[in-house]
Amino acid sequence: MTEELRLHWALHEVDARSVAHERTLARHREQRAACETRVSAARKTLVALDQRVAAAQKRRRELEAGIADFDTQQHRFERQLEAVTDQRQFEAVRHEIEAVRAKRDVLETEALERLEDEERESSARPERVQALERATHEFEVLSARLQAEAEVVQAELDALDAQRANAVAGLPPEARTRYERLRTGRAGIAVAAVRDGACGECHHKLTPVALQEVRRRERLVGCEGCGRLLVSPPDGA
Repeated sequence: MTEELRLHWALHEVDARSVAHERTLARHREQRAACETRVSAARKTLVALDQRVAAAQKRRRELEAGIADFDTQQHRFERQLEAVTDQRQFEAVRHEIEAVRAKRDVLETEALERLEDEERESSARPERVQALERATHEFEVLSARLQAEAEVVQAELDALDAQRANAVAGLPPEARTRYERLRTGRAGIAVAAVRDGACGECHHKLTPVALQEVRRRERLVGCEGCGRLLVSPPDGA
């Protein structure tokens, strides 16, 4: 294996480990986002419940004010009823009293319904509070664990970056440029190992001629499937 091929194999190993670490960090972000979503959903559920309770209380106060107004009207009509002497006036006032009572009954029925709504929602609140507390605790525990893991992974990524820089520095300028271009355009992997007669990344089968060329380990061969540089693993790798 030539020195250039050896450096490309070293870069293959560095990049494979780097991509694996980047995927780990990506999974961390997904886990954190999913946990944040659960916290947000629990918080929204609690806020919505409190809003419903507040709306029911406000409406009930409005209804109670209306009921009080109708009570006042009814009392006024009842006093008028005591003062009238004409039968027609008596019937008219009594009709007004009945109308006020009917309106009052409607408001009172709704006020009772709103009270039932308040009690039902309020009884569910402790469970919603606990759900939010659980979700928040889970998020805090997960965040602490992921942060600790991320620090280790990032330290390893930094070390791999240093290894990559050293290996790239040993490549001829043209090979260095080609490697960097492929790495940028191939999801961080510019060099692929040939395994079972195929590219280890895109699994494109090599022709017998290309496979023989790779096995000679004299020069780099490009994969016809993904364009990555193909290297036959060193003995024992």
